[in-house]
Amino acid sequence: MKRRYILWVMAAALLAACNNDADETENGYVPSTEAIVFDASTDEGLTTRALGEISDDDALRVKSFGVFASYTHNVKYENTSVSPDFMYNQQVTYDGSWKYAPTKYWPNNVEEDNTTPREYITFFAYAPYEGNPDGSKCIATFSEKYDLGDPWLVYKLAQDPWSATNPQVDLLYGVNADNNEPWYDQKKPDNADKIKFTFKHALSCIGDLISIKMGNDLSDRIAGYATITINKVIINYTNLTSKARLVLNSQETPDWKQIVSGDVTTSRTLTINTAVALTTTSTDISTGQGLFYIPLQVDIAPQRADITVEYTVNVTAGGTYTGTATGSFDLSTDVGQIGKKQAIALTLNKDLDLAHLVYALTSDSATEPSYVRKR
Repeated sequence: MKRRYILWVMAAALLAACNNDADETENGYVPSTEAIVFDASTDEGLTTRALGEISDDDALRVKSFGVFASYTHNVKYENTSVSPDFMYNQQVTYDGSWKYAPTKYWPNNVEEDNTTPREYITFFAYAPYEGNPDGSKCIATFSEKYDLGDPWLVYKLAQDPWSATNPQVDLLYGVNADNNEPWYDQKKPDNADKIKFTFKHALSCIGDLISIKMGNDLSDRIAGYATITINKVIINYTNLTSKARLVLNSQETPDWKQIVSGDVTTSRTLTINTAVALTTTSTDISTGQGLFYIPLQVDIAPQRADITVEYTVNVTAGGTYTGTATGSFDLSTDVGQIGKKQAIALTLNKDLDLAHLVYALTSDSATEPSYVRKR
C-alpha cells in the first residue's frame, strides 16, 4: 500500500511538471539554460550634489535599481502591445556583481537560419529601487504589471527635500549607452553578454552652490568705513511642478508627462542661517542643499526662485544697520540643464543704499546680469 502511494505521488508530480511545460510552450516561452545577467554604471555627466543624490557608481550600487521587461515572442517591441510582466519592478542589487532573484532565463530560441525566428525581450530600468510605493514617497507609484505599453512611474517632490531622515530622491533612468535607448528587442546572446544599463538623470538641480560676494564698487565705497556680514539667505521656490509621470522609454532626455489631477504645482522654502563676512571673493554658503525639481512646465507661470539676502553693515566708527537684497529668476527646463549642477551666484553692489542684487543662473553665465531693486 505504501509503495502504491509513493508511485501515485510521483505520477502526480510528473503530470504537474508536464502541464507547466505545456503552459510555457503554449505561451511561446521556453526557457533556455542561459541566465539573463545585468550590469550598470552611471552616466559620466552626473554632477549633482544634494541630499538624496546618486552621482557615481558607488552610490548607485548602494541604492540598487529596478527592471521592467516585456517578452514579445518573435515580434519586435514596436510592432506589438505587451505588458512588462516578464519582469515587473525586479530589484537588482550589488554584491561584488549585480544580482537578482529568482533568476530569469533567455527564451530557448532556434538559430536564425531555421524557420522559426528569434524571440525578443525588451528591458527598462530606473534607480533608486522603490519596493513599496504607497503614494507618500518621491517614487509614488508604478504602472500595473499587466498594463499594456511602456512602463512608467510617478514622481512627487519631497515634502521636506532637505530632511536628513527622508530626503528628496535623485531619480535616474537606464539606457543602452550605445544608442541612449532602452534595451529593445534583445535575444539570447551567443556569448556571455550582459544587459548593461547606463543611468541618466531625470531631474534638474538648482541651488547646490550659493555664492555671495561683494561687487568692486561696493568694496571701494566701504573700504576703511564698514564691513558687511551675511546673516541669512532665504530661497523660496515657487510654482514647482509637484508631480509628473516618467515613462521609462526615455532616451537622450527624460520623457515626462503631465498629471492633471490634484495639485499640479507646489512651493518649497530653504532658509540658511549663516554668519559669513562679505568679501570680493565668492563664498559658498550652501553645500549639498540643492533642490531636485521636475523639468516640466505644467502652468503658465514659470517655476521660479525668489532669493532674499539679509545682511548687517558694521560701521567701523561705531553703529550697525541691517538690510535685505532680493532677486528672482525662472528655473530652467531646458534639456541641456537636466542633471547639471546649476549654481546661484549673487553679487551685492553699491548704488546709493546697498539696494541691488545681481543674480545669474550659473557663475559662468554669459548673459547680462539683471538688477532687482530692494523691496
